[in-house]
Amino acid sequence: MALFFVALRGSAPERSVDMQRRHQSGFFWLAGLLLIVTPCHAESTAPKPTEYKATVNEDPAAKVCQLALALGSGSSGETLNFQLIVAQMKRQGSLAGPLVTGFTVDSRKLNFAPARSARQARLVSVAFVSEGYTSVALPKDLPFRDGSVAVSTLDFAEGQELIKAVLRADFELLFTRQNSIAAGSYKVNAPPPADVLAEFSVCVGSLASF
Repeated sequence: MALFFVALRGSAPERSVDMQRRHQSGFFWLAGLLLIVTPCHAESTAPKPTEYKATVNEDPAAKVCQLALALGSGSSGETLNFQLIVAQMKRQGSLAGPLVTGFTVDSRKLNFAPARSARQARLVSVAFVSEGYTSVALPKDLPFRDGSVAVSTLDFAEGQELIKAVLRADFELLFTRQNSIAAGSYKVNAPPPADVLAEFSVCVGSLASF
C-alpha cells in the first residue's frame, strides 16, 4: 500500500515549508478530533459494517495509517472492502512532506460455488458521498490494477472532511460494475469501535509529530 502512495508522490506538486507547517498543526487538532468525534445516527439503507480494523504499514519510503471497513450482503455473499488511508512520505528516513489522504475499495464474494458461480464483475467506479466530502474512486493504473478502485488528495481541507465522514459513519458508497447498468449502494451508519478508533488516531497523530 505504501508503494501506491510513493507512485502518487512523483506527480504531486512541491509544497512550501509554510504549507507543511499548517498541515502539521492542523493534524495535531485532527488527532484529537479522532477520539471525540460523535457518530451521526442516520437511518440505514443497507447492511451494517461487518468489521472495522486499524493497521499501520511503514517502510523506508512512507508510513501509512489504514482504517478498513467490510460491508457485507447476507443474501448474495458479496463484500465491499473499504479502506481509509492517511499517509506521509519519508525523506532520508524521516517523515516529511504533505499528507496524502484517500480511500480504496475492492469487492469479493464470500459464499459461492467455484464450479458454478460466475466471477464477480470488476468495479468500474465507487462514489463516496457525504455532507462535507464527495469523490469518485476509479481503477488504479498499472501496475496496481488489481480489481480495486482508489482516489487520493493532497488537499488538507478535503482530507479532513473525508476522515470526519468515515469516523462519524455518515457516508454512502455508490458503485458501478462492468457490464451492468444498475448501480449498487451501501449506507454506512455504524462507527468504529473505541479500540479501533484509538489505534487509528495514534497512527495519524504520529504523522504530524515529525
